[in-house]
Amino acid sequence: MLKDFRILAAIVLLALAGQSSGAQKLAPVILGSFGGADGSTPEAALVEGSDSNFYGTTFSGGTNDDGTVFQISSAGTLTALHHFGGIDGANPYAGLIQGSDGNFYGTTFSGGTSNTGTVFQITAAGTLTTLHHFNGADGAHPTAGLVQGSDSNFYGTTFSG
Repeated sequence: MLKDFRILAAIVLLALAGQSSGAQKLAPVILGSFGGADGSTPEAALVEGSDSNFYGTTFSGGTNDDGTVFQISSAGTLTALHHFGGIDGANPYAGLIQGSDGNFYGTTFSGGTSNTGTVFQITAAGTLTTLHHFNGADGAHPTAGLVQGSDSNFYGTTFSG
């Protein structure tokens, strides 16, 4: 019998906590945790958006267990912005970047029309647009994040293809 295991992952913020001697140390503060329905297994770093919220991805969990894109405020309000469903991508491994246009950009390890990953754009409100479906000949299974060049194009690498 297969058992369903969910990894409980917490989002931790390292905050400076002053000591009486004037020295400072880092102390973890748990902002929120994932319960599966809103995502699980966050693999990548967070990015702080221009709106002061933090944005990230989870590799699994969500409605289809294909991962999510989420937003969390510094007060700990966690919102799943998008639940991947396979055709729009699945299992985002890398983090997001905020482009010069204010939208966020990322990749998924699998999903898309060939199940070899995608490149996507998502707004802070959660509207996702799949920009590219990898097909193996042009790359497959991106694991690293994207960077935006001075020409405003996005660049990244894939694991294979």
